[in-house]
Amino acid sequence: MKKLLLLTLFVSLAFAQSYKEFAKKYNYETNYEQALKRAKAEKKDILMVQVTNYCPWCRKLEKKVLAKKSVNAEVQKRYIPLIVNREEKSLNKRFDTPIVPVTYIISYKDDANFTSKPGYQGKEDFLYMLKKK
Repeated sequence: MKKLLLLTLFVSLAFAQSYKEFAKKYNYETNYEQALKRAKAEKKDILMVQVTNYCPWCRKLEKKVLAKKSVNAEVQKRYIPLIVNREEKSLNKRFDTPIVPVTYIISYKDDANFTSKPGYQGKEDFLYMLKKK
């Protein structure tokens, strides 16, 4: 039982670091307030991706969609990208959802105005969502 608990703890810590490494590599903010400040200065909406440590679909979204050059270029051009681990940071209750990953597009003019897309999306669907807004 101890081994299982230690293994679970180790895996959780490893995944907790992975989103930070992803953020650094692909130039994503990891702090909501900092992203909002930058969004207002640059007059760009925020693209927030909410993940958790235990979610394999979150890792898949990071690696198979967000890490693609065409997707990252579109994200960087149109938005202030933000990735938040729900297990590490407490966000406003309006962003509380039982589903992960979830992607939000948040207005820089009024951060109370946002749209959300829960669940994993493939590359083409994700690009369509980015360009639609």
